[in-house]
Amino acid sequence: MTRPKRRLLIAVAVLLLPWAVPAAASAASFVYSYRCDGKILTTPGPEQVGKLCTILANGPAVAGQVHEIRMAIRQRTLGYVWMRATLYTTNGKAESHPFVVPQGEFELDASDAVFAQGQAGTQVRLMTWNLLGGGTLDGKDYTGENLKQLIEYVNEVNPDVFFVVEAYGSETAILQGLNAGRATTDLYSSVPITVAEEAKYRNLWLFTKLKVVQRYTERPEITDFHFGGAKLQLPNGKHIHAFTVWSRHEDSVFAPMHHAVVNAQFGKPISPSINTILSYDDTKRNAQGQAILQKVVPYYVKDDAPVIMGGDFNAWSYRDWTGQFAKARGHAGLTVPWTYTKQYVDAGFYDVFRYINADAGLYPGRTWSTKSGFGAAPARIDYLLFRDNKAQMRVLGARTDVRRLPRHQGGYLDQEYPFYSDHGAVIADVLVTGTGPGPNRPIVMEKPEYAPGAWPAPPAGTPIPPAELSATASTFKPHVGDPRLAVDGDPFTYYHSWYPDAVDPTVSPAQPHFITVDMGQERTLSAVRFVPKLAAVFSAAQNPVVNMTGTPLRGVLEISADGTWWAQVASVTWPRITGPNDVHLDGVKARYLRLRVDNGMGGATAIAEITPYE
Repeated sequence: MTRPKRRLLIAVAVLLLPWAVPAAASAASFVYSYRCDGKILTTPGPEQVGKLCTILANGPAVAGQVHEIRMAIRQRTLGYVWMRATLYTTNGKAESHPFVVPQGEFELDASDAVFAQGQAGTQVRLMTWNLLGGGTLDGKDYTGENLKQLIEYVNEVNPDVFFVVEAYGSETAILQGLNAGRATTDLYSSVPITVAEEAKYRNLWLFTKLKVVQRYTERPEITDFHFGGAKLQLPNGKHIHAFTVWSRHEDSVFAPMHHAVVNAQFGKPISPSINTILSYDDTKRNAQGQAILQKVVPYYVKDDAPVIMGGDFNAWSYRDWTGQFAKARGHAGLTVPWTYTKQYVDAGFYDVFRYINADAGLYPGRTWSTKSGFGAAPARIDYLLFRDNKAQMRVLGARTDVRRLPRHQGGYLDQEYPFYSDHGAVIADVLVTGTGPGPNRPIVMEKPEYAPGAWPAPPAGTPIPPAELSATASTFKPHVGDPRLAVDGDPFTYYHSWYPDAVDPTVSPAQPHFITVDMGQERTLSAVRFVPKLAAVFSAAQNPVVNMTGTPLRGVLEISADGTWWAQVASVTWPRITGPNDVHLDGVKARYLRLRVDNGMGGATAIAEITPYE
């Protein structure tokens, strides 16, 4: 038998002086160029710094061959990686996902290899997700509709390995739903990780299309409620070790980090301190990490096959909060050396999502919380991790999902639960080298969240001073939620409606709610900025609590010359993120602005600041 031809080409690190590599200096047989603002460039200049670009690879196309192209953009002086991509092509053309051109000198590291078709490797789709009470929304959905929609969504993702947290009795329905109508060669098997008689204790699960060789059962160092897995065999005979993880959720840092970021953004003291926030990992999670990495994984994994973990780690990413991303949106200049996730970094594990989406500012990847809001600081607590001692695995793409499928939007479930759980799902495509055609279906990709700057720049124009503004509202909480607080210039005060469950509906009418701003005279407006409430409240123990109830999600902006006759100028929607949202008006003339909030989180309306610009 003739051995399939395989030729490896040496990686080339090309120094870009001062901005980019010329095409003539490309790696091996491929020529590289850049697509920036729709233009193809060989040498991006200083005017492209901070802009979104992609890298184009052009090379030979030979019948019966597959090219693998690996590239990275690295800042030369600091060594920061801003982009990674692994691409496969049979026609000699490939394009990376977007990256932001960094300041100063940077390098393009590029290499390519060629494989005979059928020898590039096997694509595997991974998915991890906390299902919130087995898809019942923690028991709040008695109809079963959310679980039904959840299964439809997972079927569209179509993972090969599905790491599940909070199965809680829905595992049989999920398996049946995933396998309904599938070919016999495409069926899932169910691997129980947490073994318990009562459904409410059956936490961790694996669903997989791969052959299950061995199930990794409970070890004394950590219970199967928190960790366990299986050895899975690929179609080409190779295998991987797959583990589902749920780390302790006590001492959540979501509210303290929101509070820290908001205060740092506006120059206020950070309380609790970063050291106090870091100590929350010490309570339970760090001991679990030590047990997993030092005892359990070494007990089961005796070879160099790839190790993959998926689950809800209830901890923030060490790599996201290094100095590289201190100026990113939602970081407010802060660096936080998270101890729990750093244990996995030190043990040789890579975060799949951050590995392929290297820029935490451009690709924040929030997974918490799709229900109660994402807050001011990007909270990523659900991960797919991998360890690959023999470089047998390639990360092709990864994304987070935090929104229902279009056909599931608009219904009663969607109003309170815009996703099927309070956690986002993490999906990734990887390739294990060896026999196989290489990527054989579209790669999952994250959409860039292009938002330069730690806090959004103000819209064009001049802000109207608070002293020239007044405000009224259709409903408000006296003193603590007076509408005047929305135009007082202080982002730490806010207007707040009564809650919709108040006894007297004349005091607390259901949405829509109206808040009206009188600008004192007719103005020619360029924009209006809305800032949702920023301040955290404090518990009796003086711990910060984030309550995004009232954050507007959908509404209409209206204008008037006399406060009687109103005209609609914009339909507005906002993400569940604590940050300013601008509506551009382009010369609209009005004395009065009125925001009609049709849908606010929790049925209430809250706004920290309304600032018109002229």
